[in-house]
Amino acid sequence: MSRGWDVEVHQNRYLGEGDTGMQAVVTVSARDNGAVASRPPGAEVLLVDCSTSMRYPPTKIAAARRAAAAAIWALPNGVGFAVVRGTERADLVYPAEPGLAVASDETRAAAVAAVERFVAVGGTAMGTWLECARKLFASVPDAVRHAILLTDGNNQSQSAESLRRELDACEGHFVCDARGIGDGWQRAELVEIGRVLRGSVDSVVRDEDLVEDFRGLMAAALAKVIPSARLRIGVTEQTTLRFVKQVWPSEYDLTSRCVPDGDGNAVLSLGSWSAGETREFQLAVEVSADAQPEYGSDRMLAWVEVDGAPDSTAPLLAHWTHDPVAPTLVDPKVRRYTMHAELSEALVNADEAYAAGDHARAAREWGQAVEIAKRTSNKEVLRRLARVVDTDGEAVQLRPEVTRSELLNLLVSTVSNVGDEPRDARPAPAPDAKPAICPHCQNPNPSGARFCEECGEPVSGGAA
Repeated sequence: MSRGWDVEVHQNRYLGEGDTGMQAVVTVSARDNGAVASRPPGAEVLLVDCSTSMRYPPTKIAAARRAAAAAIWALPNGVGFAVVRGTERADLVYPAEPGLAVASDETRAAAVAAVERFVAVGGTAMGTWLECARKLFASVPDAVRHAILLTDGNNQSQSAESLRRELDACEGHFVCDARGIGDGWQRAELVEIGRVLRGSVDSVVRDEDLVEDFRGLMAAALAKVIPSARLRIGVTEQTTLRFVKQVWPSEYDLTSRCVPDGDGNAVLSLGSWSAGETREFQLAVEVSADAQPEYGSDRMLAWVEVDGAPDSTAPLLAHWTHDPVAPTLVDPKVRRYTMHAELSEALVNADEAYAAGDHARAAREWGQAVEIAKRTSNKEVLRRLARVVDTDGEAVQLRPEVTRSELLNLLVSTVSNVGDEPRDARPAPAPDAKPAICPHCQNPNPSGARFCEECGEPVSGGAA
């Protein structure tokens, strides 16, 4: 298991006269000790939508069967698992009796045979599927617990309040990755599942891509070696926590998921982790207006640590200064994720405009998204944008016959941050590649870069 945690705060600690707000990006990493001496047991539950809408077109239910089978065959011996057929209720199709089966050649083959008998008939009540998973996982409290939920529709057979209550009951008990297929699923519902259960959210444009996606999800889940972790955020008497967001690898506002610990601190469940895994969080704190600034010295406003690992504690500092320039400099990581928020807003605005028939405004908003994605080197979002708009010319043009699946796949990228890793997680450039030095922040960028990976400004001498 991981030997410990590293927590690093990225911020510009300087505040000017009258400034009371401070933002920072916190990088949390689980240390990797190489070989894992004692790997905890794993537990997997597949929640597969088999509602009537999965019949149309029939490629959807066929893709769901193939993807579920691929995930089952990927299970190593000894992993506990179950398969649930989701409609207006949750039917445990394997194993036959309540509980988790133990993966083996025999049980994997039997589970795949059960999946191949899936038929699409019924409604959609995702809360019942999640409840079933929660009860199944209750028998293995020490395992790394993970679920995959696939749906093509909205939660029409259950109230929104019922789904919210079940999500609250599931939080902290297992991680759930949510996937959409087709063009009838609701972004807000899948995002809420991913946010509360700390999983990823995405979709497939082509039904045949679901198999590879499920394989990737299963491989990532099986790499987890830390069943659960929690982030503790403390503030001083004159400081208030305004928000906390996970900004990488998935982008969620988690402020409402923070739980008070009785000592004035906020505790946030982080779900399961792999050894060597890194995630980043953006925090904002506010200093009381009647607090006296301390010029010329650092003052701690807040602190962050992984619960149970006091050696991971890192402070969030403030340093008031009369220098008019220092407070205006934005930390590169804070700026990067501020730009991510602007990208998300542009994509949401474009989708709303397109749905309202205002294609001219949609094109302008997508054009803004293209520019930000280029500045942040977000190649995956640019790839998804290229399905919807022509990005080669000076003016962004809508492509003809854009499908709703393509639009949803682009829209969900606002939370998945796919393809955009923290800089320190990216591979090093080739030894003989001359870096492009940013004239604004002096950051070394890969050879040929057009925009700085840190501050987003144009890099002189980059590729045309």
